[in-house]
Amino acid sequence: MLSLQKIFGKEDKFFDLLEASAESARSSVEALNRVLSAPAAGAVLTEFQARREADKKITEQIGRELMSTFASELEREDIEGLSAALYKIPKTVEKIAERFHVSLVHVRDVDFSVQVSLLDEATRELLQIVKLLRALGSSQLDRAKELNRKLQRIEGDADKLILTIFGDLYSGRHEATKVIALKDLHELIEKVIDRCRDVGNLVTHIVLKNS
Repeated sequence: MLSLQKIFGKEDKFFDLLEASAESARSSVEALNRVLSAPAAGAVLTEFQARREADKKITEQIGRELMSTFASELEREDIEGLSAALYKIPKTVEKIAERFHVSLVHVRDVDFSVQVSLLDEATRELLQIVKLLRALGSSQLDRAKELNRKLQRIEGDADKLILTIFGDLYSGRHEATKVIALKDLHELIEKVIDRCRDVGNLVTHIVLKNS
């Protein structure tokens, strides 16, 4: 006799694929953090392109599975929405690496340590919250809310940080080209953290619906 888990997709591939996409998002941020921690070394763009392409393949596989899978414990629109949100992270990270590469002469002496810490924390919590989907139910709701609160707090810290950074950039103490380059980079870094928050909101909504 088939188990209800198999009938309703508890053992389907979507959990593995979504977790793989979350892992890909975290690994792309880890690569970015290595660059931000040693700006003088610059960024190897092919590494970030490869990571984004790898996640694109996961996203495409999720799309193919949605076309051929009869049933899943997760709703189709939830899978599509979460997959798209996760893919935006390595895609945005690649943009950061590209901008970093072309503006290296202006940013090689900048301390990005606070951003590195926030990015690391955000993707660590993101991975944990995506893993909750394997055991949907009321028992996971409190944990999902806890992780989502952490992601909201990290996003709030990033908002406060960028205001402080902009205050310095617009102080008139910096050369205009450097201001433009750094404003662009800091906004993109904040966008990555916003993407992590978006994933947290989506997962919490999914867990709530299935509680």
